[in-house]
Amino acid sequence: MTRYLCPQCAAHYRAHEFTTYTAQSEPWSPPRRDAVRTVVRGVRSLLGATAPDRDRERAEHLEMLRLGVHHRCPRGHVMPAEFLRRETLPIGLVGPSSVSKSTYLAVLLQRIVAMTDLAAMGLTFTVEERSKGVYQRDYVTPLAMRRPPEQTRLERTAPLVVRMHRDWAPDEDVNLLFFDAAGEGYRDARSSADLNPYLSVMSGALVFCSPVNLAFGPETGFALAPGIEGATAPGAGTVVAALQSARAVADGRREPVPTGVVVAKCDELAPLEARQPRPGQSIPLDPRFYGHEDGYLRRQSRWPYELLAQHGPAILAEAERFSLLIRYHAVSATGCPVNNLGMFDTIAPIRVHEPLLGLLHDMGLLAGAAALFGPERVHG
Repeated sequence: MTRYLCPQCAAHYRAHEFTTYTAQSEPWSPPRRDAVRTVVRGVRSLLGATAPDRDRERAEHLEMLRLGVHHRCPRGHVMPAEFLRRETLPIGLVGPSSVSKSTYLAVLLQRIVAMTDLAAMGLTFTVEERSKGVYQRDYVTPLAMRRPPEQTRLERTAPLVVRMHRDWAPDEDVNLLFFDAAGEGYRDARSSADLNPYLSVMSGALVFCSPVNLAFGPETGFALAPGIEGATAPGAGTVVAALQSARAVADGRREPVPTGVVVAKCDELAPLEARQPRPGQSIPLDPRFYGHEDGYLRRQSRWPYELLAQHGPAILAEAERFSLLIRYHAVSATGCPVNNLGMFDTIAPIRVHEPLLGLLHDMGLLAGAAALFGPERVHG
């Protein structure tokens, strides 16, 4: 039986466990159908929805919106009615403080929501109504001022729910729930689960580290810019601690969690990357990604993996204990550090889409896209 996630208590419930109310808090039930119509509707759904079926669904949905119909989970949390029509998949941004998790998410959402970067690839995103206040306050406003979002505190942070629409599956929108897991200060697995219950239901993870977490030997001829070494919580141990905290909560899962290991602030590593024989390549933001996902992602994975193997082996080892399904990415949310006024001179993202695309691919959410973007569309 299908179970649905309540975005507020991070728990799954069966559909019949939710209660339904109108905007006036009056109990509401969907229109009743006789047995024959119910059977016919079931048969049609097995054969594939027809245009009349979709029109009827839209009419019912509009009526629910007019009445302000919403669901309440067994703990009383209010959910929009459409949350019981589609999957909600939590994606965790895991890593210590000061590795630009919040800045990355802010820039990523600006690119895919406001600027619709991935529309040409058949992917569009909208922020859910209940998340719009958090989105505007914590992400949009700081970026508009060219400032980084506030650093995530240890206590649980509000999740952000974004609806993803795929052109090749127009009736199967998905809710992506992004949450921050800065876990280096958690005492044990129980405190991790109490402070961040989303870890136990996580569908995908983005694990962050930055150049300050890596150990560059003098033989590399490379050094971080003056002042960067003094950043908060440096060292590989902080990343390992955050990963151990998340892994302890998710250890009982049967399936591996699709994971993107993100070497953030890669603009600081540009001189080192330029000396590589095959520097990291960016996924083109065009339909040719589809049907060639593995090839694009494999090319991008090579350099960040080699970087971690050489300068962050402890992080690499812990990431491989965390998940068996991993891709590696080098990303910079802004392309530059903050200046002496605490502002970005300019915001020029580097490869911010790739970790998300890798996760969507490994979570099976891009299946069917290649049929929509066939050779005649790719090369035409």
